[in-house]
Amino acid sequence: MPFQPEHESFTDQPPATAAVWRYMDLARYLSLLENEALHFAQAEVMSDRWEGAYGAPNRIRRPAWLTPEIDAADATVRSRMRSWVRKHTYLNCWHLGEYESAAMWDIYQREGRGVAVRSTWGSLTASIIDPRPIFGTRVKYIDYTSTYIPEDNNFDAYVHKRLSFEHEKEVRLAALLETETKSPSAVVPISVDLNRLIQSVYVAPDAPLWVADTIESVSSRYPYNINVLQSDLASDPLE
Repeated sequence: MPFQPEHESFTDQPPATAAVWRYMDLARYLSLLENEALHFAQAEVMSDRWEGAYGAPNRIRRPAWLTPEIDAADATVRSRMRSWVRKHTYLNCWHLGEYESAAMWDIYQREGRGVAVRSTWGSLTASIIDPRPIFGTRVKYIDYTSTYIPEDNNFDAYVHKRLSFEHEKEVRLAALLETETKSPSAVVPISVDLNRLIQSVYVAPDAPLWVADTIESVSSRYPYNINVLQSDLASDPLE
């Protein structure tokens, strides 16, 4: 089952032609080439501890229709459900923008040893060949002290983030994956068609020339027509 374009929680998708970027270190890039798969990270291990959380308005609304006794019992059920969903929700995050982001390079590749894979939203979603259902949308940045997040679907909490992360301009892919083990893996590979996915690969702006040459040489060993470019964000201005 490839990418699923219709889902009540994933309604704000960018145009198919919109450029998206995935900033990653060299090890993850090599894994992408070798395994033909994107890494989807378990929500529980994401750096933002608020992944899947609700804000104050949600907490305020609930007691309005619950007795104190039922609310206490329901809170226990909600806590267990949220814990289960966090362990089984997997996310893969991309930056939405026509051009490279200097901020994203600073956040993810300060040492100048990483790359950014450039694609489009249409190419990204069309590249997914994994049999499991995958969904995607723009992230909605909200004030958790004043904005109510719908609770009709468990995914709703995972398409919202705090306003402090608005600079990321994130679009994300998501999957709810049940596993046979009690301790789900922190990372799950999702199979993709790299010929569809990768339009070009940008080497970090501060990377030495030999790093760019090495990435181009390694990329050429795989059966994909990968256009490797050195980012010019660190170039000197014209006189």
